[in-house]
Amino acid sequence: MLLIEKQLIEKARAAHSKAEVIELLDGAVALELSTLPPYLTGVFSLAPGGNDEVRTLVLSVVLEEMLHMSLAANTAIAIGGNPKILASGLALRYPGPLPMCVDEDLTVTIGSLTIAQVEDVFMAIERPDTTATLPGEPPAVPQRLQARKDQGYGSIGEFYAAIIAALERMVAGGHDPFTHPRLERQLDLSRWFPRSVPGHPSGKVDNLASARAALETIVRQGEGAQIGADPIDPYGGRESFAHYFKFGEIAFGQRLVRDASAPSGWSYTGASVPYDASKVYGFPANAKVSDYPAGSAARITAEAFYDTYVRLLRSLDATFNGEPATFDAALGVMFELKLVAQQVVQHPADPGQAQGPVAAPPFQP
Repeated sequence: MLLIEKQLIEKARAAHSKAEVIELLDGAVALELSTLPPYLTGVFSLAPGGNDEVRTLVLSVVLEEMLHMSLAANTAIAIGGNPKILASGLALRYPGPLPMCVDEDLTVTIGSLTIAQVEDVFMAIERPDTTATLPGEPPAVPQRLQARKDQGYGSIGEFYAAIIAALERMVAGGHDPFTHPRLERQLDLSRWFPRSVPGHPSGKVDNLASARAALETIVRQGEGAQIGADPIDPYGGRESFAHYFKFGEIAFGQRLVRDASAPSGWSYTGASVPYDASKVYGFPANAKVSDYPAGSAARITAEAFYDTYVRLLRSLDATFNGEPATFDAALGVMFELKLVAQQVVQHPADPGQAQGPVAAPPFQP
């Protein structure tokens, strides 16, 4: 579970103006965007010819993070915001905490998709806000989280709930922030994410109900289960476990299934989810363009990758700042990013050590 800074939770709970909520939503957009480099780096580390189910699970989370970023951005646009996707993306640095988050026990790194990376980073980011012990989890984890919550830290779910409450206060107080929702500037998500937002298939926000549906979708798909809750998304079925449980299937190597004998009612005892460590490239951790020797093949392809990533950020920035049709171009750049990543991993990170780590596609200069 990501722990949100105490002052941000307090600010969200006290917000009474559009400007305050827009600032909070800008932080939400940056947070959703910040999960993409670690998850995509993991995907790019999976060599061809293996780990197909693992790749599919992680990519399903990547797609939902893109959806969540888009929903937060649409909500901000609806009340007058202009999402700062380019600036947010360029500011990301790893290792470190994610935007708005404080947790000395969670340093987010980017690197190969090892089981340790899945458990220590991916599952730590996505853990649901519950003090119940989740399937396969040590009892000490919920105890530590409860201690931090007692200190005033909040969860992603609480953060979004506070934003919804702020919007409700404004509407109830006669200051409806959705009087000019700028629908023409918002991205229609039904083409790429059908049926994702219950009752609002376009994902566009024009009133309190659509804003609530958008933000609750982010929490439901991401943070997922609460105490005693079913981890299956009621709107999505088997393929819509919350992110934590999708990553859990990789970590434990088996599908999550109902299990009356388990304390939570669920256990990772279903069909196998094969993981072949021999089909995972060994990446240097937290790769930067500047890590690779000037003039080397690794440096040349790494620069090409980072340039493509920046073009993706620019395309997404344009998409949510008055040019929603640019999203088609952004999808093309995303495919190009995959192709350039395949070129980067063909080279050793250090030209003098052919048997060492291969070059990792860098998300930072």
